[in-house]
Amino acid sequence: MFLVFTSRKREQPLHIISLGSSGTGKSHLQEKIGELMPPEDKIEITALSENAFYYFGKQELKHKLILIEDLDGAQEVLYPLRELQSKKVINKTVVFKAANGETQTTTLRVEGPVCVGGCTTKESVYEDNANRSFLIYLDESQQQDSRIMDYQRKMSAGKINTAVENQVKQFLQDVQRVLQSVAVRNPYAEDLQLPVSVFKPRRTNVAWLLTPGHGILQ
Repeated sequence: MFLVFTSRKREQPLHIISLGSSGTGKSHLQEKIGELMPPEDKIEITALSENAFYYFGKQELKHKLILIEDLDGAQEVLYPLRELQSKKVINKTVVFKAANGETQTTTLRVEGPVCVGGCTTKESVYEDNANRSFLIYLDESQQQDSRIMDYQRKMSAGKINTAVENQVKQFLQDVQRVLQSVAVRNPYAEDLQLPVSVFKPRRTNVAWLLTPGHGILQ
């Protein structure tokens, strides 16, 4: 997730969706990893109206990380969001009244690219979004429950050094601020083959080749 969020700086960002049962900490995980990114580089969304994305500034979303706490609460904006992911731009023509009372039209244009993170319990409902994204499934084991609750108990007892945690968070944010894009070419990219069983192979192949360590990074 940290690597995916960092990819917002690239011309071909990656995207990620967290899946798991209710109460397993999907939103918490996304929020905490999101806190390692500079605040000025991310937009956190709980709910938006259908046309909200069209009213951002032309380059206001460019290379931004868009975090959606619950995809169920953002269904109305999923279409323009997918367009931003795939085409890296959205356009909408709207009608307005000029100062002289005449009806006129104007085109609203918002440019990407953007990096998108979201959480849901319903993978199949968001198939069009999921096949543009890497999917991660939360660990719902009893062992993970024990680790989480142990941390919570230590936090309540004052045994977690939150000052050190905040220092690390600030350090990683500053590291993100000074990252620069470099071109990387993988001479073995032509040898990478997806299994025939992969869903939406054309789209998946692009994401696979753009993954750090596998293909082309911008």
